[in-house]
Amino acid sequence: MAESVLSLVLTKLSDLVTYEVQLVRGVKDKVSWLESELRWIKDFLKDADAKGKRNDMVKNWVIDVTEVAYQAEATIDTYVLKVRHSSCIINRLKARCYVSKEISKIKERLNNIKDRITVYGIQRSGEDGDALNLMPVRRRHSQPPPDDADVVERFNDEKILLERLLKKGSCVISIVGLGGIGKTTLARKLYRSNDVSNHFEKRIWLTVSQENSVKGLLKMMLVKVGGVGNLDYLEEHELIDMINDSLRTQKVLIVLDDIWSEDVCIQMQGIFRNVKNENRVLITTRFLNVAKRADPTSTAYELQVLNEDESLELLKKKAFPHDENYSSELLDICRCLMRKCGGLPLALVVLGGLLQDKAPVEWSRVLETLNWETEGRECQEILALSYEDLPHHMKLCFLYFSAYPEDYEIYAIELIRKWVAEGFIPQEGNKTMEETGEAILKELVHRSLIHANERKSNGCVKTCGVHDLLLDFARSEAKKDRFLTVYSTQNDQPVSLTSSSHRVAIHFINDPLTNEITNEITNEISTRHDGLRTLMVYSPGYYQRKVCSKEIVSAMFTFHQFLRVLDLAGIDRLHRIPEEIKLLIHLRYLRLFRSDDPGLPSSIGNL
Repeated sequence: MAESVLSLVLTKLSDLVTYEVQLVRGVKDKVSWLESELRWIKDFLKDADAKGKRNDMVKNWVIDVTEVAYQAEATIDTYVLKVRHSSCIINRLKARCYVSKEISKIKERLNNIKDRITVYGIQRSGEDGDALNLMPVRRRHSQPPPDDADVVERFNDEKILLERLLKKGSCVISIVGLGGIGKTTLARKLYRSNDVSNHFEKRIWLTVSQENSVKGLLKMMLVKVGGVGNLDYLEEHELIDMINDSLRTQKVLIVLDDIWSEDVCIQMQGIFRNVKNENRVLITTRFLNVAKRADPTSTAYELQVLNEDESLELLKKKAFPHDENYSSELLDICRCLMRKCGGLPLALVVLGGLLQDKAPVEWSRVLETLNWETEGRECQEILALSYEDLPHHMKLCFLYFSAYPEDYEIYAIELIRKWVAEGFIPQEGNKTMEETGEAILKELVHRSLIHANERKSNGCVKTCGVHDLLLDFARSEAKKDRFLTVYSTQNDQPVSLTSSSHRVAIHFINDPLTNEITNEITNEISTRHDGLRTLMVYSPGYYQRKVCSKEIVSAMFTFHQFLRVLDLAGIDRLHRIPEEIKLLIHLRYLRLFRSDDPGLPSSIGNL
């Protein structure tokens, strides 16, 4: 990760020297020196990352390099801020003096870092670097590999559950199993099947997860079954009554994906008890007690891990999507790797995505790299291996998914525009950055690190998401490396922003949002303002967006002048954007709730 952060900072330094000569006149030599020194140190990071897994001193050295990279970025951004906000020659001279002093401080830290390279025995890597850190092979095939939902085949499970859905019997059907075992994939295949779409007049898919309020889910459900009017002020029992009225007149399938808590089932008992005739509720959950709470009279369908034959077939389909002419050598390695996955479909498709289009020698290296003694941690190890295989800029793009709530449907165009604003997308020939961003998104889908929910007519991803286990992994990596931190108001957790966070995502889960939480957020935003580059606010689901005070909005623009990305779509009825937005000269992306008319000030034109 340190290498990814350093690459991003180096790009910014290079752009300043190359394209903004007038801006950095007088400090150009110092900036060029800083770029050269950081680029030299970057060559040692591959070996340091590998050694740091076993040596805490080397691990701390990598952390120090990351800190210096962030310090260099802050220095340049502050200099640009000071220069662009002043036309006075004296103030410009002061800005140059500032950047000279700051680079001198950085020089002291860099000298200390360089001295420890020899002491710790850190080696300089060549261009090839780590065997598992390769650029993705450009795919030669005109047709993309099939999505994971089409690759994972559970014919027997699908047949049994389809029969339960279409024939008389229990109205509440539960699929139970481990995380990554394929519950959502199976439920999605049933939901999309022609038999189901022909049988039910209406189908409703709701993702529950841990980051949704029951009241918000009920509102979404009512809208999808045909409810109208203002639902904001209705109580839960009133919403349930309205849903039940709709269910009496229509043949409806409701899918509640990824229920974590018995409380959700308890609060929805009014719906479960009143699902009659040919209406059905299909539930997916990791917990048997949740399934029993939803309907004590129904027997949950417990999904099992794949056997060896099924596992091998799935791994081959993912690793060889267009070609079955593989050698016996590859097949032997495939069998060994398959056993490492423990029959878990998520581990198999991620591993298959890692191995797509790779040569036999690289398959062997993957086999040698996996630690065969980590019983019970196979999936996490495979996820880490697939992440480490990504090029630097794609690591940053993948970690960006950690900002989103669980099971959030992400629009590709929104995500790609944020990547561009952050500076993650490299320039590739005559391609626009949006085109390169689409190619990166496609590659992440191919590798099964994310999944495509919906595609455009041309096959490009329209909406996408990320599996819970991969989301947990991304958040852990992002927080560890100070890339991004998520704060949630779920269960009245305190919202605390640390000054070391360069990107922050706030998830408003509570319904309603209390004054105490609002004041807490206001205070944190006002006081914790060092180096924040990105602020995103989410309220998962429709009808859950929060009213935001003018104090919060004012604090955002006054104290976060380094912001590049500001996404306030999770805040409803936003007060007028203040004139201070002109201070955000680094801002590249601003998103507001679509029904708002905040009255953008004329000063936004200065950006």
